[in-house]
Amino acid sequence: MTDPLLRVEDLHVEIAGRGGTVRALDGVDLTLAPGEALGIVGESGCGKTMTALSVLGLLPPGGRVTGGRILFDGTDLAAAPERVLRGIRGNTVGMVFQDPLTSLNPTLTLGAQVAEPLLLHRKVSRAEAWAKAEETLRLVGLPRPAERLRHYPHQLSGGMRQRVAIAMALICEPRLLIADEPTTALDVTTQHQILELLDELRTRLGMALILVTHDLGVIARRVDRVAVMYGGRIAERAPVRPLFAAPRHRYTQALFAALPDAATDAGRPLATVPGLPPSLTSRPTGCRFAPRCGFATDLCRAAEPELTDGLDGTAPADTAHAVACFHPADPAAGDPAAALLPPHPAGEAREPGTAGTLGETGEPLLRLAGLSKTYPLHASPFARRGPGARGREISAVAGVSLTVRRGETFGIVGESGCGKSTLGRMAVGLEPPTAGSVHFAGRDLATLTKRELRAHRRQVQLMFQDSSAAMDPRMRVGAVLREPLVIQGIGDRAEQRRRVAGLLDDVGLPRGAVDRYPHEFSG
Repeated sequence: MTDPLLRVEDLHVEIAGRGGTVRALDGVDLTLAPGEALGIVGESGCGKTMTALSVLGLLPPGGRVTGGRILFDGTDLAAAPERVLRGIRGNTVGMVFQDPLTSLNPTLTLGAQVAEPLLLHRKVSRAEAWAKAEETLRLVGLPRPAERLRHYPHQLSGGMRQRVAIAMALICEPRLLIADEPTTALDVTTQHQILELLDELRTRLGMALILVTHDLGVIARRVDRVAVMYGGRIAERAPVRPLFAAPRHRYTQALFAALPDAATDAGRPLATVPGLPPSLTSRPTGCRFAPRCGFATDLCRAAEPELTDGLDGTAPADTAHAVACFHPADPAAGDPAAALLPPHPAGEAREPGTAGTLGETGEPLLRLAGLSKTYPLHASPFARRGPGARGREISAVAGVSLTVRRGETFGIVGESGCGKSTLGRMAVGLEPPTAGSVHFAGRDLATLTKRELRAHRRQVQLMFQDSSAAMDPRMRVGAVLREPLVIQGIGDRAEQRRRVAGLLDDVGLPRGAVDRYPHEFSG
């Protein structure tokens, strides 16, 4: 065993807001050795990202460390001044943020942003920094890296922006890389390439890795140990193989039971974890998972379990497989997780390929005919664009024709940058095609008046890839959700508020979310 590179001891973090103080982290303990990979998993809002941000002192406004230590190579980062943290960020500790669009500066070229950490922390020339930036962009699989150096973030797809963000974090070859959902926006091919790259860098540089994700499949073969978080605490911590072979905490069991692969392989409906994660504005009494657990007893509702070996409760918290549960699963007994999950209503199960109720028998609803989209390439956003300006063009979509019927679910897949999002934007009328036509319910979108197009947008909706960019940061969530109802004149104020409350229930958010701003939510 080597001395830990990172040690988080009894970390407590609070965030003061209008609705009260959120206890985001409540006694988190983690260790990470040089070259080791640690996966942090759990549902949205359980504290994964807050743990990662705490290491670099990047807590949101109102956030502060109220207890514990964060020791990185012997330095307590929780108590370190900003000057010390600035020397560490992007240098010896790199961070890949969950949202690549908001982590990139829209006014700077990609080359300037990727080279910036090297210019700040290393004694190199601008030419050397740009050469290293090109090399790093090639390393993360960005096509035509020399050309991309002079592009801006808005000119890339979401997956390409994520690769640029990863290049920024890697260019100084940090000793520790914290990756917060680094593969969320990537296709499976690029996801595999990025994860292989992280493995290679760990081996070559001895770099430690914290991989924050909700995807258990991503960490299965990529990390050495796993910490499962729930309600701002560690619920279970173990080497990856024992955890996947025999999860002990009832929450971990429920996460495995709810994997989509489990439903597909077994030919049964997708299971879900009932209920919602706890509100952290007040300290919960008892086990935080008790309200959602089918094994909870009066003891669970009255007292909070400590992190122990999970079998007899006598081993210390730093054992190889630690669990905070009064009634953990017994690996020898093959304790099933299915008892946690409520049975699905009859008739919900569907065989693959039968998701639509009408399928091929439904009448055509959306028809794309010979759809194409090209964009001009300009050397600068201020380049001349008049009639005499000529330049190269990039073809995003070329001659796509397809038909979607009523009741049908139509999947569009492909690698990052292949035109999926552009096709979707043209289909809903947010992007005019260069050639071809879009017909919805028998009408050509190009022939609609402004008034007709406004009515059309009640019938066609787009869920954007980047949730942060899709919401106005100056508006509270309640206003964001009410706005379409107001624009379309649907219901009075009371009816609109009832609909917003119902929508929050449907997507598993507390009704108090209406008073919060987008930046106050996890990704």
